[in-house]
Amino acid sequence: MAENMTGDIISDHRERMLNLKKYYPFFRLIDTSFSNYKDGRYEILDMGYIVMAVLRFFIEENNFKEKDVTYPEYLDFLRLILKRDFGLELNEEDSKDIADYIFDKIKNEGKPFEFSYYDPVDRKKRVSRMKIIESSIRDNTVWYSISPDAIEFYLDTKEIKDESRISVSQLLLEKMINSQNFRGGVEVVERINEEVNRLKLKKNEVMTILAGDVFAGIEAYEEFVKTGMKWFQDEEKLFKKNRDLIAKSIEKLNASGSTGEGYYRTMNEIYNLETQLKQAMNRHSELLRDCTEMQKMTDEAVKRAKLGRLRSHMDFTAAMSDLIKKDDADILVTLLSPLLKPNIRKTFNLMSIDDALMVKPPRYEEKEKVSGQRPEDIVFEDELEEQRIRDNYIFLMKNLVECLKKSDILTLGQFAEIMKKAYGDRILKNADFFSFFVNLCQKDEYSLGTGAGEDTFLDSYMEEGFKDSEAFTFVIRKCMDGQIVISEDCMMADVEFKRKDTDGEQESR
Repeated sequence: MAENMTGDIISDHRERMLNLKKYYPFFRLIDTSFSNYKDGRYEILDMGYIVMAVLRFFIEENNFKEKDVTYPEYLDFLRLILKRDFGLELNEEDSKDIADYIFDKIKNEGKPFEFSYYDPVDRKKRVSRMKIIESSIRDNTVWYSISPDAIEFYLDTKEIKDESRISVSQLLLEKMINSQNFRGGVEVVERINEEVNRLKLKKNEVMTILAGDVFAGIEAYEEFVKTGMKWFQDEEKLFKKNRDLIAKSIEKLNASGSTGEGYYRTMNEIYNLETQLKQAMNRHSELLRDCTEMQKMTDEAVKRAKLGRLRSHMDFTAAMSDLIKKDDADILVTLLSPLLKPNIRKTFNLMSIDDALMVKPPRYEEKEKVSGQRPEDIVFEDELEEQRIRDNYIFLMKNLVECLKKSDILTLGQFAEIMKKAYGDRILKNADFFSFFVNLCQKDEYSLGTGAGEDTFLDSYMEEGFKDSEAFTFVIRKCMDGQIVISEDCMMADVEFKRKDTDGEQESR
């Protein structure tokens, strides 16, 4: 037993931490205090309530209305929240300032929230990332949408009662398919199957109540219709929509022309999701057929109950008087037959024969346990951006050092002309070219290949790029000539680079 417990602790820890990841940004955000913002004028605001309200707004716009959100739409919604729920009467400028402040916190200033945990299987620290709001640029406009992790977090905080849980889960499935998280989509479909099974059990419970007490059964049936059957038509539409999205994903993957290991792994995940979704659609169709049959049986039970209540009571004294007056003993047959002979007439619904022939035994599917090596960690977009910046900065620094080895003194304008001749005009249009010199001019002197330490993040890049190079030192000082023209719409302040060994005195900008 102790061995099983230890195995569960180690093998399940990573999955548990990934499940906790979706809660981490919320608890980071609720620590935000408004007491120090704008001299405490907005201390009444509660960040937890605002975050949940913004999440519900994005779910309504992105999923139920099927459209992305622009910043002015978010601004109008937050103004309504501030006025209605906190009683803040703000002018347009103040409301925009507080809305910008809150939106930056929720977006985490454009960076994902990082959740660190220890992986006992691999015995190393891991970092999991999550965004609440995602953004994209289309037609020169920034559009915002809620992330799948944020939808899952919101759904976990409260059981959805005013919408179908199957419909809400399918909205999450749609986000999973669009973000190509097919493995996570399988888990969502499993959740849908659990809800279908729950509705089947609820339907059977209604039928049991209906068989014993018609009036209690009708009440249970009406409650079931209100909370379960009401959304069947919308659920069927969402099933078909997600099935079409999976088909488009397969077409897109085949059109990409990929044939590597990643292609086959992704295709296997898509087919697995497609199979699970088909099973869910079949079970949902069975539930719809059962509910239709239940509706017919309920109508029949109500009809029988009404007829029973309308039947008049038998007055045996009056019947005996009529018999004597008519002097006809055959009337006794009508009176005594119901009492002496039970009703042996039975009916059998022919539809039940089809149901008996088509019923399938339940299949309990066990999750496949994958052994062996784990897949490589996912490389995120921010990591790719950082790697690109690092490589470009090291590339520019190496070119600058080579130029200084040939000429003791070099200006930024001269260096730009050299790079333009060597690599073409395109290099001067790269944003990393300008950001490199902005960061470079934060210090007056650089010593490369000496392990002198790291004062800025640029030093860490240079330490990595020049660790195997010979020592080289140069100083930076501002030129008195003013500015240089890089291109028609770009100008920069000119600076001068000088090798340190040509002048023993410390240079200054």
